[in-house]
Amino acid sequence: MRLRRNPRPDIHAPDPASRRAAIDAAVVGHNALRRVVTHDPDRGVRCAAIRRLQDLIILRQVCESESDEVVREAARVRYRQLLAGGDTLDIGYRHAALKACSDAQIIAHVARSAREPSLRRAALGLIDEWGLLEEIRCHDPDSTVRSAAADRLINLRS
Repeated sequence: MRLRRNPRPDIHAPDPASRRAAIDAAVVGHNALRRVVTHDPDRGVRCAAIRRLQDLIILRQVCESESDEVVREAARVRYRQLLAGGDTLDIGYRHAALKACSDAQIIAHVARSAREPSLRRAALGLIDEWGLLEEIRCHDPDSTVRSAAADRLINLRS
């Protein structure tokens, strides 16, 4: 009796389901993920790669220039998650990515939710929305962030 083996998922398979399976099985390296995100013709494959990608530069480019709304939104969600600290990315890399970010909703998310107070404070400098600054001034768990929000409100009045 011969046992049937399931073929190993292949990122180069012609079938999109096989490519997604390779991504989901984590048999794809980061360089391959970058290529898939920017070049694969299948929306589902690209979204699967986005969910595993940890490259803030590529994700921001997809957020800014992708024509497919589903892919763009997947990149936006992943970018926001990584920027706020839902991973192991270096804080310096995340600070640099925040400075390059032009999406007000993502900046607001970081100001409210970033794991590190220093990143939340950095986001405050990019915010001009009174209501959001007031919310952070009143509710952030870190006193230095609350103080920075109060200072930002004072500077905006001037």
